[in-house]
Amino acid sequence: MGSTLSVSEIQGLTSGSNANTITVGSGHTLHAAGHVVQFQSSVNQNASSTTFSGTSNSNYLYGSNRQSRTFSLARTVTITPRSTSSILYCTGVVGWTSMANTATMGHGQIITRNDDGSGGALSDTIDNSDYPWYAHNYLHSTSHYYPPETVIGIFSPSSTSAQTIRLRPYVYVEGGNTAVGIYQGTSLFVMEIAQ
Repeated sequence: MGSTLSVSEIQGLTSGSNANTITVGSGHTLHAAGHVVQFQSSVNQNASSTTFSGTSNSNYLYGSNRQSRTFSLARTVTITPRSTSSILYCTGVVGWTSMANTATMGHGQIITRNDDGSGGALSDTIDNSDYPWYAHNYLHSTSHYYPPETVIGIFSPSSTSAQTIRLRPYVYVEGGNTAVGIYQGTSLFVMEIAQ
């Protein structure tokens, strides 16, 4: 049976190959609530554009909170939590660029966990908005350069199995219209945080 060690300060040895360093033995894990256990990322700062088209529809794809969205896939990160009590803190950034002022069009982004790749059932979605930038034709009379946008949230997978996290930009459109979404650089950051 283990015991509790209470100290006010821990210091590494001041000399040697690992001077002033405190290490955790191989095969052991330091668990402290609130600390970052691991970090994974997928970043693309490519200036070339990704273009995708969407039409009005009645689907609530990927568990999103609104229908009539058409999604693209921008980034994917796979992370295997080390504890069932950890949370996954996710941040996604989409570098939207110039898009036409289509009537009834909006655009945004969500983050999904373990989606099936075709818009069906999934465990979780981080969906921070309803109809962002709606409607493009109300905002400007010609094409317009949109700023990059961020989506942030957490998942609580309660699992130590691999989790697939995806950043999915979308266009929203209604009334039988067709919209074209265009973005460039994208980033997805996932941190496992001990609880």
